[in-house]
Amino acid sequence: MQSNLECMAHDTQKDKRRFIEFNNLFVDYAEGDVLVFDNVKDLEKLYPLKSMSDLIVFCTSGKGVVEANDTKLEVSAGDILFCPLQVQIEASQHDDKFNCKALRLSDHIIQGLLRDKAEKWHRAVYTHKANLAHLTEESQEEFEYYFSLIQSKTKVSQGEQQTPYEIVQSLIRAILLELCYLYESVNGMISEQKLSQGKLLFSRFLKLVSSSEVKRQPITEYAGRLAITPKYLTMLCLKYSDKTASQWVIEYTIEDIRFYLRNSNLSIKEISAKLGFANMSHFGSYVRKHLGASPSEFRDII
Repeated sequence: MQSNLECMAHDTQKDKRRFIEFNNLFVDYAEGDVLVFDNVKDLEKLYPLKSMSDLIVFCTSGKGVVEANDTKLEVSAGDILFCPLQVQIEASQHDDKFNCKALRLSDHIIQGLLRDKAEKWHRAVYTHKANLAHLTEESQEEFEYYFSLIQSKTKVSQGEQQTPYEIVQSLIRAILLELCYLYESVNGMISEQKLSQGKLLFSRFLKLVSSSEVKRQPITEYAGRLAITPKYLTMLCLKYSDKTASQWVIEYTIEDIRFYLRNSNLSIKEISAKLGFANMSHFGSYVRKHLGASPSEFRDII
């Protein structure tokens, strides 16, 4: 089953994992919910994928100014920019030396790779919108190394064996973890005193969902624990993430399902009960609706 990112890219060769032309850009790698760009100058050309994925940009040389949701950001060599899916780079200006490497990742792949760190990522990027940080020389070398590894693992000459997708995922997970720690070192832990009431409630909602063993609970339950109405909770979620409260609950629930089907020896019945489904039939219907296969079929194809 094709991902949203794959469906939006236009294949120019038979191998959909490499050499894809999208919006006049050369996409070095595309697989699942991952797009890798190795040489980008005009950042606004990375859209209109804003509704599908988060953006991570690493500037390797030169200087530029980008406009993201009416906010101007100065980007120069050694800077790393990451934007959640509702933030769009609308325009960019740059000097002749400006060059970037970029990743476009769906929320699903970020959540799946980070697991216990996903809530921290979401709180950071959705609270602060576009995030820009300057890397130390040591960190610049590390990110250069990560991207060069991805490039070496995804560019395959004719007749060579293709690198397993899991290896590429591991490298991307390392980048995401580095960004989580980088964000904390640059900005510190998010201070609740500095957040508006709306952002604070949204942040607490994400923490509630991510920390609940049974995430698939009525929105009324989450809203009640926050002492607000379900309608107001959904309004806050839409305002700060372009997703409803129900969509967030579904995303976290689906990632739990993926995790247990992929990484545990629990039976499907045990997984169903652990995640709070009333019966196997309901669980099976839910998995088919959101993953396109029955639980047993999904477990077999992983």
